[in-house]
Amino acid sequence: MDISPIPGTALGAVVHGADVTGDMDEVQFEEILAALDEHLVLVFRGQRNPSDEEFLSFGRRFGHIPKTGLTAGAHPEHNEILFISNVVENGQKIGVGDADWMDWHTDYSFRPRVSQIGFLAAVELPPSAGGQTLFTNMYALYEALPAELRRRLHEYRALHALRSGYEDTIEEEYQGEVSIVSSGAGGAEASAAKIHPEDGTSTIHPLIARNPRTGRQAVYVNRLNTKRVLELNPDQSRELLQELWAHAGSRAHTYAHTWLPGDIVMWDQLGTVHAKTAYNPNERRTLRKVVSIFDDPTQPWRAEASA
Repeated sequence: MDISPIPGTALGAVVHGADVTGDMDEVQFEEILAALDEHLVLVFRGQRNPSDEEFLSFGRRFGHIPKTGLTAGAHPEHNEILFISNVVENGQKIGVGDADWMDWHTDYSFRPRVSQIGFLAAVELPPSAGGQTLFTNMYALYEALPAELRRRLHEYRALHALRSGYEDTIEEEYQGEVSIVSSGAGGAEASAAKIHPEDGTSTIHPLIARNPRTGRQAVYVNRLNTKRVLELNPDQSRELLQELWAHAGSRAHTYAHTWLPGDIVMWDQLGTVHAKTAYNPNERRTLRKVVSIFDDPTQPWRAEASA
């Protein structure tokens, strides 16, 4: 297996010769995990199209893959697999999303058990080569902030909620607010009793996350799903979030992935945000996606005090 940094980019590496199934040996598993922690985005090039079971098995080597909870846009037999697609068949979309720009986000920030690692596999790509996936390093944002601002951010929490437009596709039992941040008697515990602990469409998280493997800390906000900072008034919250969001897409900390047939991309969901560029709506684009989440919902929030 060969892992090579992508020239001229702030993050990302290309992986050749990897076994992208659940049958990889422990040595390869550890090498891939170490490379992910170093480069944040790994591009597995020239892969044969793995079966749905193989794709799921590969993702599961790196953590628990939850069901999406979607009634439309997910695999009919493996609800854990999400289709990202603009394709319409028999008058119905086969996946979620469209050909427009998709703003910066990290998956499942609106759930109490947030995403750890993301996996995307190319299925069908637009001939015009649009629809790039962009990744921005949020560890780098944290590390570049003034020390006083970093200290203040450790005191803040943010409300995250599923972006509007998806409510009708989420199974009713998975909707509702769940938080690991208790607000007193009957708070988190009462909410969690109503739905599965990995699900929900609204929750509260600290503003700073910490990678439990590396100790690196990241600013955990995104344009799509972060609604407000609870400790600030609405105007102050809006101003701070706009300041933090402005980092996403900066040339110095962003990798733009142009998809090729056979690509499988794996990335650190805790320390990056990602987006999609627009493409020709008359062209077909389909990717398969699975996301691993943290087993312990408190794991990413055990942040050390800021220096």
